[in-house]
Amino acid sequence: MSLLGLEPYLTNFRSSLCDEETHYIDSRSELMRGKLEIYMRSLNARAADVERLVNISHQQINMGLAVSGGGYRSMLTGSGFLLGMREYGLVDCLNYITGVSGGSWILAKLISNGFDLDSLQNWDLERSLLGGVPDLDIPDGNVATMLESNNLSEIFRADKWFYDKLTQASGLWKRDAEPLPFAVFEEFYTELEQYAKFQSPNRLESRNPKPFSRITKAVARLFSSESGKEEQVNKLLNASNEFRQVVQTYVALHLKVKAKKFEGFPLSFTDYWGYALMNAIAPSTEPRSVSSLLDQSLVFQNFETPLPIFVANCKNKELKNAVFEFTPFEFGSWNSLGLFVKLRFLGSQIVAGQALKCFAGFDEVGFLAATSSSLFNNVLVYVWHLVAPSMDMRMAVRAIFSAFNLHGLKAEIGTASGGKEFSHPEYAIYQPNPFFRYPGKRNILAEQDQLYLVDGGEDGENIPIGPLLIEQRRLDVIFALDSSSDRGSFPNGSMLRNFYENHEVSSSGLDGPFNLLPYIPTSTEFVNEGLLSRPIAFGCHLESFPELYERSQGNFSSKPLPPIIIYHANSEHSFASNMSTFKLRYTAEEVQKMIQNGKDIFSFDSSPKYKRCLACIISKRSYDRATIYAEEARLPFFCEVCFSEYCYN
Repeated sequence: MSLLGLEPYLTNFRSSLCDEETHYIDSRSELMRGKLEIYMRSLNARAADVERLVNISHQQINMGLAVSGGGYRSMLTGSGFLLGMREYGLVDCLNYITGVSGGSWILAKLISNGFDLDSLQNWDLERSLLGGVPDLDIPDGNVATMLESNNLSEIFRADKWFYDKLTQASGLWKRDAEPLPFAVFEEFYTELEQYAKFQSPNRLESRNPKPFSRITKAVARLFSSESGKEEQVNKLLNASNEFRQVVQTYVALHLKVKAKKFEGFPLSFTDYWGYALMNAIAPSTEPRSVSSLLDQSLVFQNFETPLPIFVANCKNKELKNAVFEFTPFEFGSWNSLGLFVKLRFLGSQIVAGQALKCFAGFDEVGFLAATSSSLFNNVLVYVWHLVAPSMDMRMAVRAIFSAFNLHGLKAEIGTASGGKEFSHPEYAIYQPNPFFRYPGKRNILAEQDQLYLVDGGEDGENIPIGPLLIEQRRLDVIFALDSSSDRGSFPNGSMLRNFYENHEVSSSGLDGPFNLLPYIPTSTEFVNEGLLSRPIAFGCHLESFPELYERSQGNFSSKPLPPIIIYHANSEHSFASNMSTFKLRYTAEEVQKMIQNGKDIFSFDSSPKYKRCLACIISKRSYDRATIYAEEARLPFFCEVCFSEYCYN
């Protein structure tokens, strides 16, 4: 069946949104009409000034929110931020929400709970995200992107053995396009399969001692002295309750994951991570595809929620900044491919635009959220921190590595072309590749039957603003919430700067699918100018876009005006919110304090002055358009004061 001649399940375009997204946004815009006026009339301002803002905001103002990565820290801060927006009535004015890593977990929870915002107030994080694995804290490193992987020797130099192992398995860190030296995943899968066969509901059975006997023998080889060896080994293993708990956790995940393998799809660590993640953030829901959940969501079907977009990066053939997005309707890439497939048919075998085998249900919500977060990138860090307090435990885990043969087997997977490709178990594997051999498409992403997707923040762009800068989405305002871990588990602006350098400076702003960006300061400027403890808006004034005049050639109505980016850095307002990205459990009190701090970040500590100023910034593009078309429009005088205080350029 050709997908090109019938309903366009596979689309090739760079000039418009798909019909479903266009219909959703148009319908939501009708629903949002008058919502912004409610916010304007809540301001503590003179009646005449409010009327001016209301008149300007009568024209459609399109807004989006981008929530960065950063584990539970980002998830809880972002939840508070959204709840703070709801208190102002501004969630009802959002067109889009994008999420990466921890930000995508918010989207996963909302989708799984029918877009009930109240669900973002209720997080049960008392239990560890991964049973048996303790909280981890890696200071002064961006664990979301691992940009500082060259400095890892400082972290691991206390354990030469581990550093050697890390060097050998550098693919887990640098995530270059070369396959891992040895495919660890097939052995990982096989061992879990063995454990699953001998597991009881409460503990690991000893009816078949083979798995633990292998570990026992391996540990025994580590002890040079024969005297007392057996006692030492038994004591060590009997004390390893944490290890048993980890194994039981992984076996439970394995029993869910293996169904996908039976469907004929390759597995990776991301599949396990997806189920672990959903067990933590939406434990009362069953695994479901995004498409089926949205089909049954009245809130979504009635256009009552912003359109959610998951963001990931592709690592085929050493690609960098190859951003892929998952909307409720499509999966694909604007900047690296220009091709999209209907989300509900992801997993179908499509070669050269022809559907050879159709499949539905691949877009499981946990798998998409796991693709965007890929926490298993850091499995070796988990192991090292797990055993760091004890040299005996270090030796035991080395034995476990040896017993599992995690450095052993080489795995290959077949492709639709009949050839062989090395598997990347450290990536999320999307096979079949729906864009494989797409006719007339000379692109490395169409050369292989696999797409290898990773954490959307892995190339140093940890704030998913890319999809919101697509010109066809015509956004006027982008709220960018940054919970990255640049220094001391706080951001320093470098993630936003990275996007600017990668897409604005490198292309001179005149190429690619993204709208223009204003100048974004360096991390040093962010720190020195005090831009990390308060909201700061970039691009308020059209004069901050010199390329705009060149691109428009004097006709500003020919293209959408670039959006204003309102940047909010995670910072301490009412709570020290710089939790480690790998903090795996939170008390109920910590959860509520993190959420409240997120609210305070949005509202700038409930400042009435900032609330007025935010109204000015939101209205600015509508005012600019009115000025371009010589229409009568006036902003309140206090807006000029606001622009001078909160607008960087």
